[in-house]
Order: sequence, then C-alpha cells, then structure tokens
Amino acid sequence: MELTKNITLGVYLPGKSFIHRLDPRTKILAAGLLIALLLFTRSYEAYSLFTLFTAAIIVSAGIPLGYAARGLRPMLPVLVLMWIFQLFLYSTPDADIIFSWWIFTATDAGLHMGNLITLRVLFLFMVTTILTLTTSIVSLTDGLESLLSPLRRIGLPAQELVMTMVIALRFVLILAEELDKIVKAQMARGVAFDRGNFIQKTKKIFPVFLPLFINAFKRAEELITAMEARSYSGGKGRTKMKTLHMGRVDLTAGGIIIVYAALTVYIIMSVAPRI
Repeated sequence: MELTKNITLGVYLPGKSFIHRLDPRTKILAAGLLIALLLFTRSYEAYSLFTLFTAAIIVSAGIPLGYAARGLRPMLPVLVLMWIFQLFLYSTPDADIIFSWWIFTATDAGLHMGNLITLRVLFLFMVTTILTLTTSIVSLTDGLESLLSPLRRIGLPAQELVMTMVIALRFVLILAEELDKIVKAQMARGVAFDRGNFIQKTKKIFPVFLPLFINAFKRAEELITAMEARSYSGGKGRTKMKTLHMGRVDLTAGGIIIVYAALTVYIIMSVAPRI
C-alpha cells in the first residue's frame, strides 16, 4: 500500500523543458489565470479545449501523462461523492427528471452540475500539480514573494505568508509518508484494511489518524524550535542569492496564455450555459 506513489502535489521533477525554464512568476500568474477561467467555465466545449491545452502543457514539460494523472487516484472517492450529491440534491424548476427512487430524484440539471463541479475540481488540482511538478520549492517561494511584495506597503507580511504556504505544501508529502508508515505498522499487527464492509473499513481508519496528527504536531514543534535556534526573524532585511528576470521565453508563454484565455472567453460567451 504505497500511498506516497500516488502523491504528486508538491513533488518537483527537474527538467530543461520550455515550461521548466519559465520565470516562476510567469508560471504562477498563468496558473492563476487558468484557475480564474475554470471558475467561470460552464460548457463542455470550454472544458474540452482546456483538456487539450493542459495535455499540451504536460507534454511540453516532458512529464509522463500517467504520472501526472496518478495524483488523481486518492481524489477519486471524493470526486465520485461530489458527483452523486450534485446529481440528487441539485435541481431547477424546469429540470427534467432522469429517474426517481424513494426520496432520491436525479435530474438533468443535477447531472450537468455534477459533471461541472467534478471537472472543475479535477482541473484545479491538475493546474496546481503541473505548477509544482515544474517549479522547485525555492523558485516557487521566490516567485510568490516577489508577486506579493507590493502588499508590504499595507502591512502584509509577504515573506512570512509565502513561507507558511510553502511549509503547508511540503507537509503534504511528509504527512503522506507518515500515513504510509502508520498503515504498514498496523498491517504488520494484523489489521486488514481491505476486509469488511464500508463501516468496518471506516472504523479501522480512525485509529490511524490519531498518531498521524500527533506526529504532525511534533514535526511542527521541531520546525519551530529549529527556526528559533537559527534566529529566524522574518524576511525583513534579507537579500536574494538569485534575482528573478523575465526573458523572451516568458513573453512567448504570456502570449500563448493570452490567446488561449481569449479563445476560452469567446467560447464561454458564445455557448449558452445549461444551468
């Protein structure tokens, strides 16, 4: 039961591709624009275009498609539940009933909303995963801090905020490794997580989370102690070893993103939403 093999969010794959050579600020802004477009997308035509564009980015970055999609496996149960809830709970006055059983009624509006929410969450995850796969933690930190630096004028601690976000991202992998160790330890003691009905399997999972949270708090306390021992006092007065510069490759990527965004907006405006 290798849980860490299915975790791709927060993992960096080194490379020399066009995507890897982009300035981290360019990639962060592009990811933000793609996420904003996803929030307004309500047509399958736009999602089809987004699928092709995302696949093109993955191929251009030299990332195996199977590896990029592997991170979706832990999310599948959540996505299925979201789809089922929307199918039976969402409806409109003029919606057509697909089928009805007991107190559950599925409509075409619920089906469309379930597909919409599921695709949106799936692509949101893919965009953030591609960003972390092609950007190292150091570059991601520098890029985010540079983009948020103007907010220092209003008193926002940009460097501390970025560090908190990056530490939270790194803890995803750490907690996944801890969960894998705890599950293997329980299996060595004779616990069979794959046996029994849904309720029995759920009861077996609960004892796993207690030591997981205890270890998480312990690691957080160790990190705080280490930072205090090194006299960490925030980003004020600190300099950068590497200065970020946007070049011709970033202008090219920006032009591609703008063209794609314009095409997506045209599709969104021209295709009437179904809900």
